[in-house]
Amino acid sequence: MTSPPNLSQRLARAFSRWTKVHDNPEFRAGAAVAAWSALTAFVGLLLLITGTLPGVRSLFELPVGIASLCFLPALLAWGAFAFRHRGARELDGWSGWLILGTHGGLQFFVASLTALSVFPGANVFAACLLFAAAAHGRNSRVTSHQPFLALVTLLAIALALPLCHDEANRNLLFVMAPICAAAELSMGTYAVEQDRALALADRLRAAFQAQLLKEQERDVEHLSSALREVLSYNHDIKQTLMTAATAADMLGGLARGGPRPGQSETLARNLQDSLEHIQALVDDIRATGRSRVGGEPEPVALAPLLDTVCTSVGFVFPDVAISVDADRVQPLSVYMRGGSTSLRRVVDNLITNACEGDGTRGASQVRVQVRQDVTGARVELVVTDNGPGFPAEHLKEPITGLSSTKPNGTGLGLYTAEALVRASGGDLERANGQDGGAVLKVVLPRQML
Repeated sequence: MTSPPNLSQRLARAFSRWTKVHDNPEFRAGAAVAAWSALTAFVGLLLLITGTLPGVRSLFELPVGIASLCFLPALLAWGAFAFRHRGARELDGWSGWLILGTHGGLQFFVASLTALSVFPGANVFAACLLFAAAAHGRNSRVTSHQPFLALVTLLAIALALPLCHDEANRNLLFVMAPICAAAELSMGTYAVEQDRALALADRLRAAFQAQLLKEQERDVEHLSSALREVLSYNHDIKQTLMTAATAADMLGGLARGGPRPGQSETLARNLQDSLEHIQALVDDIRATGRSRVGGEPEPVALAPLLDTVCTSVGFVFPDVAISVDADRVQPLSVYMRGGSTSLRRVVDNLITNACEGDGTRGASQVRVQVRQDVTGARVELVVTDNGPGFPAEHLKEPITGLSSTKPNGTGLGLYTAEALVRASGGDLERANGQDGGAVLKVVLPRQML
């Protein structure tokens, strides 16, 4: 049985985890040689302006020579890190120490500017010190479990205290030290929680997409099964029609050449059997179609269903603002063949199409409204968006499968939605809004209470 890790081992592991936080493209880009050169040029320009420009010089009275020497620790640590990681090397233990040295050196430099300047210029550098601490806390994910950078910031400010211009500067740094540490911890903790929320959202989105894919696969299987049945019916009907046509031709020939005993009755019976077989196949097809739709229409409450669908679609399109305008106290209910399953599929198709737009530009806002029509016997479900809308030529044609405005679309979503709505005694209308975007209106029979 292994013994629990001691304090030094726990610190080493925490430091290793904290170092790996910086192993990302954003940090590498900010710590590259080009960024190091840009910072050096910026600091040189800052010291030149504050030390030589007449109006600014009196505001700070900053000794440029001493301030330049205070920048050397940050310059050397950042330069060492940038040149060490110019290639594709992974971050290691030395990288963590160089990161601490760089951040600590920058904090020491800004703290030294605060210490060396006179008021009110010292307040300006104190604000910069707080801003730098907050930025470092966020980028380096400083938390109470990984407080290394906050401790280095306190040490950097402590090292700058001997450089203070007078007692007022020293008191200012005493006040800024805990504030900067708290800013680093709070911003780092917020960034970690944000990372966790984004990771959870990604997992939920992946799970929803996986579930959606399973449902699509099941729908494809159902469609394939229906097609196989239709093809088998088509084959049987074709064979039966050929038999009936042959019998009819032979009966015609007998009528012209004179009947033969018993043959006409046999052919007539074959023709009758063929026609009855065709009628049975047609009845089977109708029964299959009715079973696919789901039998008689069922009442479905709109508001809770719309909330559920909009939430699920929102996981797939997090950048689209989807809103629902419906009465939730006394939600309107409609009749739909297949019940809530069919209506959910209709609404999901309409909102998804609005979010996707024409495949190259989608909507950023989608609104779903529920209202009664003027008679009160039907309910209108209107989906509007601010996307590209429908091409004018598409609005002149009926909705058909295998026709879509999206480059890789099939058009089956809108086609299926219209088929389900019409099968329920409703209607689906398309239009473009006056200010742009698409407008889709679904009208369904209302359940009267």
